[in-house]
Amino acid sequence: MPKITICVPQWQVLEYIQPCLRSIRKHSAGEDVEVLVIDNGSKDESLDYLRSLSWIRLIERPEEVHTNWPTNVFTAWDRGLTEATGEYYVTMHSDVFVKADGWLRPLVRELERSPEVAASGTWKLEIENPFYAAQKRAVGLISAGLKRLVGQQRPVGIRQGHYPRDFCAMYRRDILREHELTFQCLFGNRGGGYSISRQLWERGYKMGLVPVREMARHIEHVAHGTAAVRGEKRLGHARTQRKAETKVADLFAEPWIQALMTDASLDGPRKRAA
Repeated sequence: MPKITICVPQWQVLEYIQPCLRSIRKHSAGEDVEVLVIDNGSKDESLDYLRSLSWIRLIERPEEVHTNWPTNVFTAWDRGLTEATGEYYVTMHSDVFVKADGWLRPLVRELERSPEVAASGTWKLEIENPFYAAQKRAVGLISAGLKRLVGQQRPVGIRQGHYPRDFCAMYRRDILREHELTFQCLFGNRGGGYSISRQLWERGYKMGLVPVREMARHIEHVAHGTAAVRGEKRLGHARTQRKAETKVADLFAEPWIQALMTDASLDGPRKRAA
């Protein structure tokens, strides 16, 4: 496989970044992988931990504050893109944990189907209840119909649809750089994977989507994971907050996550203190 750069933004979540990085290291053995961690102004033990790791490239942004979230996540990926040396560039969240070897191969496979495919990933990791999915489709059709009635047409040349979600998505680095694309919000308040995908659509590129079940065998993602452990990012919707907290508690009780939390050998040799 070609060289791959993985970029993970981080802010004061040692509970996540430690098993996240350990899982990458455990399941990427033998692959040509570069890991960038962009720290967005942490002032706790998570930054000390990251500084101690010799196998990652840590980029510190001490001027950042948590109230600038999620913009500083998007700008972190932009910064990582300028530093990346891999042919392919992976955006990743700190609350994503790799479960199996070969996790990068489905992403690479979709990119290499055609030069026109500039991004790969999955739309989500959980199979939706069919009734709930049908409800959402119906609401979407009604909304689209209403917009047409009031003259809100889709911009010419923009193919709206499913796109690789940025919690774990892969891009052709040179294409993003050549066109000076950004993960920042260019379309209302939608940044990250949507922003990049729409910019790619506008330039005629395609998306490569990995089947949900296949990607779910390789990684676990805790949606809104930081909100479950950091009060500063607590969600406004109580039901969504409870769901995130429950998922975190259940996941961290699983043996494979417990094993990552306790296996310090995956940290590798520590940097010597200055």
